[in-house]
Amino acid sequence: MSIRHNKHFLYLWFVNVATTLAIELFTVTILVSIFEQTESTLLAAGTMVARTLPPFLLGPISGVLVDRFPRKNMLIGMGLMQLILVAMAIWFLQGDGKISVAGIYLILAGISAADAFHRPARMSLIPSLVPQGHLVKANSFILASNQIMMAISFTVGGWLILAIPLRHIAFGVLVLFLLATLMAIPIVEPKLHHAKNRGKKESFWNSWLSGWNYLRDHPIARPLTIMETVEHLPHGIWTGALMLAFTVNALHGDASDWGYQATAYFTGMILGSLGALAISNWLARFSGRIIVINACISGLMTLAYSGSQTVGIAVMWAFVFGPPFAIRDVAQDSLLQSVVEKEQLGRVYATRDMLRNAMFMFAGIFFAWLSGFVSIRTIYVVGGILYMLTGVYALSNKALRESKITPDTEQK
Repeated sequence: MSIRHNKHFLYLWFVNVATTLAIELFTVTILVSIFEQTESTLLAAGTMVARTLPPFLLGPISGVLVDRFPRKNMLIGMGLMQLILVAMAIWFLQGDGKISVAGIYLILAGISAADAFHRPARMSLIPSLVPQGHLVKANSFILASNQIMMAISFTVGGWLILAIPLRHIAFGVLVLFLLATLMAIPIVEPKLHHAKNRGKKESFWNSWLSGWNYLRDHPIARPLTIMETVEHLPHGIWTGALMLAFTVNALHGDASDWGYQATAYFTGMILGSLGALAISNWLARFSGRIIVINACISGLMTLAYSGSQTVGIAVMWAFVFGPPFAIRDVAQDSLLQSVVEKEQLGRVYATRDMLRNAMFMFAGIFFAWLSGFVSIRTIYVVGGILYMLTGVYALSNKALRESKITPDTEQK
C-alpha cells in the first residue's frame, strides 16, 4: 500500500506535523523574547537547555514505557499533558502578559519532558504502520513536513513575538496540541505480542538494561548512535542564540537576517527531503556511504560558513547545508528502523535522543560561554574541525560504511 493511501500513517503524519509546529513555534518565540529582553546570549541559550535536559533525564524511563505500552496511548497521554502545560502558560500570562524567565524555562521544560515520550513513540510507530520497503519514502515525507513546520516557526515566530503578545501565541500552540491529540485517536497500532509478553516478565530495570545491551551489541545501531552523539558536539554551534550572535556580531545584521538564514536552511532541508523521495531506492542501497560522506561534508561547509562576510553569503551557505543534511537524516532514521527489532525500537530511539540531547546541551552551553572569550567566527571554525573528526570516525567503521536497507530483510 502506498503511504499516500495508508490512512493510519497519514494520521501519524498529522500528529507529527502539528506537534512539531507547536513546539518549535513556542520555542522560537520564547528564545527571541528572552534575547530581546535581556540581550544575553547565555540566557537565550537557556531555552535550549530547557528543551534538551528533560529528554536526557527521562530517556531511560521513556524508552521502556514506549516499548511496554501501546504507542498510540503514549501519543494521546503526552499530548494531553502538553495541552495542560500550555493552558497553564496562558493562565500565567494574564494581566500584563509578562512571565519570568525561570517560569518560561519551566513551562518549556515540561513540554519537552512530554515530548521525550511522544517523539520515540511517533518514530517507533513508523515501521509498524509502513512496510519496510517504504521506510525511506515515509521518513522523507515526515522529515520534509517537519522542516516546513520549522521554517514556518523560525520565519513567523520572530515576527509574531514582536507583533502580538506571547499569550495570544500560546493560544495558537494550544490549538495545535489539541488537534495533534485528537488525530492520534483513530490510529490503529499493530500489536507487538513478543514485546507485550516480555514486558510482563521483566522488571523495569531489566527491561531498560536489555535495551541498553541490545544497542551496545548491535553492529549498526551502536556506531550510528555513537556517531550521532559525537556529532551533536559541533551541532552546539547552531543553537538559535549562537547563530543570532554570529549574525549580529560577525555579519552586522539583525534578528530578521538570522531568520533569513534559518529559512534558507529549512528550505534546503525541504528540497533535500523531497529529493530523498525521488532517489529512495538508491538511498536504500547506499545508506551507509551517504551517512559517512555527509558527515565529512558537514565539516567543510561549516568552515565555509564561518568565513561568510555578508548576510547574503551566509544565507547561501545555510541553504546549501539543507539538502545533504536532509538526505543524511532520512538515511539514518530509515536504516535504524530497518535493522532494529520493533519491540526494541522505543528504547533505542529514547537512548539515542538521551545521548544526543546530553551532548547538545553541553555543547550549547559551552560554546555560548566560550563566545564571551573568543570571536564568534573562531567558534564556527572549531565546529567545522569537530565535524570532520566525526566523519573520520564514521569512515573508519566498516559495518556502518557498508550498511544498506533491504526491503525483504527481517529486522534483526
